[in-house]
Amino acid sequence: MNNTTFLNTGLLLLISTLLVISGVNAEIIDDDTPVPPVGAMGGPDRVLDANELEQWIRGRKVFDRDWTQAQGLGTPDLNADSCRSCHQTPIIGGAGGLDVNVMRFGMDNGGAGPFQDLPGGQVASKLRRPDTPGREDADPQADVFEQRQTPNTLGLGLIDTISDAEVLSHEDPNDNDGDGCRGVARMIDIAGVPEVGKLGWKAQVPTVSDFLRDALGGETGITVPDDGRGFGMLSDADSIADPEISTDDFSDMLFFAVHLAYPPRGGNTDPQVLVGEALFNTVGCAVCHVPVLQGSGGPVPLYSDLLLHDIYPDDFRGTADLGTPAGVGFYKTPPLWGVRVTAPYLHDGRATTLEDAILLHQDEAQQVTAAYQALSEEEQDALLLFLSDL
Repeated sequence: MNNTTFLNTGLLLLISTLLVISGVNAEIIDDDTPVPPVGAMGGPDRVLDANELEQWIRGRKVFDRDWTQAQGLGTPDLNADSCRSCHQTPIIGGAGGLDVNVMRFGMDNGGAGPFQDLPGGQVASKLRRPDTPGREDADPQADVFEQRQTPNTLGLGLIDTISDAEVLSHEDPNDNDGDGCRGVARMIDIAGVPEVGKLGWKAQVPTVSDFLRDALGGETGITVPDDGRGFGMLSDADSIADPEISTDDFSDMLFFAVHLAYPPRGGNTDPQVLVGEALFNTVGCAVCHVPVLQGSGGPVPLYSDLLLHDIYPDDFRGTADLGTPAGVGFYKTPPLWGVRVTAPYLHDGRATTLEDAILLHQDEAQQVTAAYQALSEEEQDALLLFLSDL
């Protein structure tokens, strides 16, 4: 067996293993699947009337749909065949494990910098290596490969209600308050109007609708109806008529996603949880993981400022969205609601535990990490107990 055959065989075995692993926890959605209670994990965010509930259920089935090539699935350059393929932990609409991480790549001259995009862009299909012969994005100069962890989508509808002004009010790019954190919003040009990016690891997406359109194209190769905002693929080279998802199906899926309840607290009544919550604020975690932002319908307890922060050391090698504040090492503060059931953590899943995630915070978070390490063992346990209740 030559090296090429060995690599190809090994890659096919890896793909098969990943697909099997992905399916172990996958929830099967059909007409008999119950709807969780209002406010429960995977349930609607409010009481829905009969027509709304029907639409929510239809949208959940679209989110769960296994697309085929006959429907426009963009094989072989894809990351999944459904939204649920990645967003399935602990329930449909949630996050995903390491087995569904996706890849971005580029060049940083062996670490000397600066980061550069290569022809074809940064996105690499999970199912085909960047150097596979015949790939448009194949480039032997690639020397930076960065995994991206599947984000939790529960509660995104509430994030949609947070105004741009509310996010911008938390910016401190010059660290005027001296806490070490320099949060900055990412502004996205939408038909000539700047909007704050609130979703995605690089804050590259403003709204839930934009997020779904972007993911349908980037992850499954499904084309979408044009809404004039510039997200998603409007056409592709296959023989399936565009758009490959109907306006009605997209509207149903959007209704489902917007009305997915945010993850509720675990409900641990141990008094140490309250001690840990106080320490969360004292050591400075709450500077970036702001417990509550104001939405149009009231407080949103997401534990994020939705700003970009650099939490990695100067020698960190990763990708950058060139021409934006989302440089190498900069990532949007992820909401912590549901963090107890959405391991692993950080942008690439490098942290397997909550404590690992804290200790891997550097640069802007260096003061916070040092403050955590200065706590007694009992205090650290209390803070971690609090996080494990979110």
